[in-house]
Amino acid sequence: MSEIERQAIDLSYPSAGIALIKIQSEPLGVLRFGVKQALQKNLAELENDNKTRCIILTGSEKSFSVGSDIRDFSTEVGWLLENDYIEAGLNAAIEKSPLPIIAAVNGFAFGGGAVLSLACDIRIASETAKFGFPEVKVGAFASGSGTQRLPRIVGRGRALDLLFTGRTIDANEALEIGLVEFVFPEELLLVRAIEYAKSIAKNSSSGIAATKRSVIVGLNDGIEAGLAEEKKQRVLTGRGKDAQEGRNAFLEKRDPNFS
Repeated sequence: MSEIERQAIDLSYPSAGIALIKIQSEPLGVLRFGVKQALQKNLAELENDNKTRCIILTGSEKSFSVGSDIRDFSTEVGWLLENDYIEAGLNAAIEKSPLPIIAAVNGFAFGGGAVLSLACDIRIASETAKFGFPEVKVGAFASGSGTQRLPRIVGRGRALDLLFTGRTIDANEALEIGLVEFVFPEELLLVRAIEYAKSIAKNSSSGIAATKRSVIVGLNDGIEAGLAEEKKQRVLTGRGKDAQEGRNAFLEKRDPNFS
């Protein structure tokens, strides 16, 4: 990985248990191969550091991410397959992560950048945020899992509208169609995102992981598979230290301390 790519990701901890990953690659949070690989590496490290309980993914200045750089595109089969493999792999890693991941979308979220936000569990946008899937305008389409994730979030018709036209929508329309959960003024985006992350991080990490895993399995494999996963996770969490702490805290009439 080049020095430029290493500098494209900034990791900080604005509060205990909260990791903030900032995409700061130029221009506009472009997602070159190395940036995607750096994001996935950061994610894996956070999952294993025994202190991170929630992740916020955001961009810098005017842009969350505009996706891949069209100037890097190649018509070679090897390049096309590798690009899709790396992008889909990153998005799958976000989905499969036991950690809750919040996309704090500032400015532009286009193409692969928009798809990246779809892989996250919760999307929070600034009032100035713009979303679009313009790939069809350059002879491509929203691969890397975009065609699968968008319909599950906004429904088939709305997804195909955005994917067929490649049009840009603002934060208010994104909120209206369910693409994002919350919209805040630009200057308050990270403040609110951190507050929201804290409200998640104070809860049981094993309970959060079990919830996320059960939801994802049900969405991907159907309700029967989801119910089976629930049963499995119920046993795992029920035998864990968080369940014991939660029960003790309830009986002792105090707030639980999940570590």
